[in-house]
Amino acid sequence: MLRRLFPVVLLALILPGSLPAQGSLPQLDFMGFNPGDTRREVESLLSSKGGEWRCASSRVDGRFSECRGTIQPDGMGELNVIGSIINGTTAVLLIEGTVDDVELTRWVDDLTSRFGNVSARLANGQAMWQWTRQRHMIRVTTRIEQGVRIVSVSLVDGPVLDAL
Repeated sequence: MLRRLFPVVLLALILPGSLPAQGSLPQLDFMGFNPGDTRREVESLLSSKGGEWRCASSRVDGRFSECRGTIQPDGMGELNVIGSIINGTTAVLLIEGTVDDVELTRWVDDLTSRFGNVSARLANGQAMWQWTRQRHMIRVTTRIEQGVRIVSVSLVDGPVLDAL
């Protein structure tokens, strides 16, 4: 292991400016949504895409809301949008729907070109790709249900969840 890391460590010591700093990496986003968007930002983006969004506050703890909506991106069927909101910030945003192989490949290729190559993880009939930046995450998961491909994209804000 150390032998494989040595060239990278050596390069970093010799050329410290040649490797991107974690802070200089692009912020994660999918369809314009970002991990940690405010509730208002998500509502505005959904509205601009012709979508709907309804939220219900928790009866137990007023800090929490669950929001549900839909969008219909160009050339696609309707996608569900589900958000777990904490103190007005989206801790988890899930975009889910029936997506064909061509669109799934387009999504993964787009995320890969912007955020780097990741290997698919395969388990229990599902495939999953995951990108992380500064405790934020995007995860694409796909599975087949009754012969139909279901794809979900999760946008997770780690700092919001950690603050609970």
